[in-house]
Parts: sequence; structure tokens; C-alpha cells
Amino acid sequence: MLIGMDRFSYAILDDENHLLALKSYLINADLKASKKLHPALQEIFIEDEILKLPFQKKTVGFINNKITFVPNKFYQVEEVDTYLAKQVGSLETDQIFVDEVELMGAKNVYAFDQEIYFLVKGYMPNARFVHNATSVLQGFSFNQNNNSGKKVYVNVKGDHLQIALFDNQEMVFYNSFDFQNEQDFIYQVMLVFNQFGLSTELNPVILSGQITKDSKIYRMLFRYINKIQFSKAPSAIQLGGNYHGIPTHFFFDLFSLGLCE
Repeated sequence: MLIGMDRFSYAILDDENHLLALKSYLINADLKASKKLHPALQEIFIEDEILKLPFQKKTVGFINNKITFVPNKFYQVEEVDTYLAKQVGSLETDQIFVDEVELMGAKNVYAFDQEIYFLVKGYMPNARFVHNATSVLQGFSFNQNNNSGKKVYVNVKGDHLQIALFDNQEMVFYNSFDFQNEQDFIYQVMLVFNQFGLSTELNPVILSGQITKDSKIYRMLFRYINKIQFSKAPSAIQLGGNYHGIPTHFFFDLFSLGLCE
């Protein structure tokens, strides 16, 4: 289950990671603007009969920008409140979480709206909570082969992008940004290419998220990057005949939650 400010999605997998069901709700823009995500989610939990079924495992992913990565050697559990203080400001209405990110040798310390957290926990008391950044990195890693060289992975969620550079199986870089238009988007991508001396002719960009070849972002990116590919679902997820008609990269971040144990 993946929760953002404008979309709520869930996928159901069996014990062998075969996809059984997929559903996505677009949260009304007016609700988003007036910060009424809570009643919108509550209505979904009340009306969606599938969500009332007894599941063996439940993983809930949160999407926001209230995160910071702390190297394991510097992390101190008693200081967890201070790691976000400077960049987030007030945390009075937030719940703080910590994910282990083995790829980075670091902790992902993040905050999410406490009211939403307790709402979801009320309906799914045994759920595990992770941040979207943690699971997306796991998905990138699963799709990166040992001998595939340097690739730039970009996941797009609304006006938010997550970008990572992998060299074979080693993660070299990760960051996330908000963008207002396609110029902002291409600036962040090209910044990574320039910073790490990548070739726009040889090093590919792997795109995921709800983006198509007809989008302004894709057309702008194609002006600069010769090799652009759309991501497949994480290789550990078996889509089978229950998934058709929707590009596999659209729900890459949702499927990546299935990799978090």
C-alpha cells in the first residue's frame, strides 16, 4: 500500500510474489489543497471491501520530502528527533520513523503526518511502515544486473523525482527533488551526469513512475539523453496475466514495496 498526498494505491501479492490485484485511487485536488487527506483515506478504508480481508503481511509506504539519510556510523537512536529538525521545522504533528537502508549503509529517518499514520494503523494494526525512498532504492537494486555498468534511475511521482546512480551493483548516488516544470526536471538529471562524468550517449536513464513518451518531461529528456528506457517491474515481482493494459513502470514504486521484508 502506497500513500501520497494525491494518490492511494495498493497491490496484493501471494507468497511467491505473483500479482493478484492492483488498485489506485486519485485523491481529489480540492482535498489535497485543503489538507483533507484523512477523510479521503477513511472513506476508502470504509468502502473498499478488499482492504477488509485478512492479509498475512501488510506493508505501507509513505511518500513525502520529510526525510534524511544518516550513515550508520553516526546514527544515535537518542538523537533521532534532531536529525530532521533543521530541514523539516516543526514535527509536532508528525510521527518519526527509521528504515534500514543496507545499500547506503545508512538509516532513512523520516516523518509523516501522525493523524494519517494512526488512521492507517487503526485499520491495519500489524502493518509494517516504510518510506517510499527506501523501497524504490530496493527496486532499483533488484533491476540492476552485476555487469550492467553505470545507469541512472529516475522515479517520478507527481512533481517529485527520485534519482539514483548505480555502477553495476553499487549505489553511487541518491537524492530526491521537487520540480515545477520540465526544465527543472532536466536540470536535476543533467546535474548528476555532469557531477559523475557520465556520457549522455552511453549511460542510460531508466524511467519509472506515471510518465509516457508523449509527456513534456520525456520529450525534453530525449533532447539530451540518447538512451532512455522505461523500467520493468522489480524482477522479484511476477506480474503474470493479472496485469495488462497499464505500462509496468507506472507502479514501480508500489511494486517495490513487495521487496521490503
